[in-house]
Amino acid sequence: MSPVACPNCQREVLELDSECPLCGPTQPKGSSAPLPGPIESRGYCTDAVAALSLAVGALLIWPLALLAVVYGLAAHRTFREEKDRHQSVEKGGWMATTAIAWSVVVIPLVIYGVVFV
Repeated sequence: MSPVACPNCQREVLELDSECPLCGPTQPKGSSAPLPGPIESRGYCTDAVAALSLAVGALLIWPLALLAVVYGLAAHRTFREEKDRHQSVEKGGWMATTAIAWSVVVIPLVIYGVVFV
């Protein structure tokens, strides 16, 4: 048998009745069972919310900026893993990115301004 493309993710599988390594059991195009559609988002990622909260708190207690970067990177890793597994991706990517940028750029400038001015 020649390999065919999975009808769900277009990855190469042995035959249409086999199992795709990424999305599970495949079905031939003429089958009556519907393919699963996109799933609604589940809500905000807790790591992203924590990262943004820690980044804001780092204005008063600067070591929290390190934790904000850690949580922001963990949130981005979670988003990437959910996308790779074709799961619904949680919201909050902008929170994680903002927390990382705020912690890496703004907090050191604030510390520099407080210490040297």
